[in-house]
Amino acid sequence: MTSPSIPNNTRRVRSAGRGARTIAVLVLGVLIDTCAVVNVPGAAVLPADASGEISVTGFGTALVLLALAGWMSMIWRERHPLVMLIAGGVLALIGVSYLLVLFGAVASARRHPSRLRLIGIITSAVVFIFVLREVLTSWGAALPWFLTRDSEGQYEPAWIVASCVIALTAVAMTAAVVFASRARARVVRSDVRADYEQRRADALAEQTVRQAERERIARDMHDALAHRLSVVSLHAGALEGAAGGAAGELARTVREQTHAALQDMRGLIGDLRSAPGESAPSTMRAIGPLLSELRAGAVPITAYVVIEAPERASAQLDSAVHRIVQEALTNAIKHASTAPIDVFVQVDPQTGVRIRIVNSLRNGIDAIVPGGQHGILGMRERVSALDGIAWIGSHEGTFIVDVTLPWQERGETSLSSTGDPR
Repeated sequence: MTSPSIPNNTRRVRSAGRGARTIAVLVLGVLIDTCAVVNVPGAAVLPADASGEISVTGFGTALVLLALAGWMSMIWRERHPLVMLIAGGVLALIGVSYLLVLFGAVASARRHPSRLRLIGIITSAVVFIFVLREVLTSWGAALPWFLTRDSEGQYEPAWIVASCVIALTAVAMTAAVVFASRARARVVRSDVRADYEQRRADALAEQTVRQAERERIARDMHDALAHRLSVVSLHAGALEGAAGGAAGELARTVREQTHAALQDMRGLIGDLRSAPGESAPSTMRAIGPLLSELRAGAVPITAYVVIEAPERASAQLDSAVHRIVQEALTNAIKHASTAPIDVFVQVDPQTGVRIRIVNSLRNGIDAIVPGGQHGILGMRERVSALDGIAWIGSHEGTFIVDVTLPWQERGETSLSSTGDPR
């Protein structure tokens, strides 16, 4: 099933939007964690009065650089979100903040939905350890200092409760984002599935319509041609019994060929009534018997036919080779029944298929059987379906059918015949 194509401009806009969001979150996260370095004892020296300024130690500078490196993992959040989750866990366990681990949890849950429970347990445990350490130790001075300028405020019950509430709210919001993302993904999958089913239903309906049309054509062919061919075969048999010598032999050939044509027509009618893929296509193995039948009917044919590994050829190629040769010979007989016909057929898995059939044209004499150019059109269509090359036409008093087809192994399908993948 194909997905709808997205214009290049739209892709560029979406990519630019994702890049801008990534940079914005990265900058904001680095700023927050730079301030949160104050949480770690020894990373900064807090002034005794509210008017003083914080001085960052060398250890604090190293933590700021570590936070910057950790937040850089956001660049790989789509392909490697676990790196982001691990980096956030390191920052949280050191005591900077647990903000990055929450972003990493969201990205990891999207990338690995089957590990959602494990990701949730790890994220909750990291946040719980972070808050527990703030409550029981000297960690956690950043928030009270920046809001009240009180370096001892972290030990007051109000800030302890505030730390717990903030942590619970952050975890709950993270869980909500994850579940909302999963719900949105389910909706997208449902839409894709519905679109696939609709396409499938349309294809089945089209196939049903085509099969009904094939059955109608089969009925029309049977009603229009079967009776006439039967009458011709009957009269040819009567002529064979009444005449003798060359005339009787000719009548016998007419009867046999008419009977063969009737059998071929019945086979084609059966193919039309069959569902696609159920019919038994013609085969290049029948080229030899076809030439023998024409020679028996006094058609002058010089043939060179070499067919190697026909069992390896795809059904489409196997049928096309036989049908092209059959139609080219039919065309030659219609327009010049007594002129010699040169037949060259070479089939090789290494080099492909080459068919060349040449016959002289009857100058100034109408064809014995009128044609409608449908045979030539059919040959071109078969060649085109197999990505081959065909040259069909008259040249210096001769009519030439020259066809080259690429080899196609059984089980393969030509790109021209498949269309867009579903």
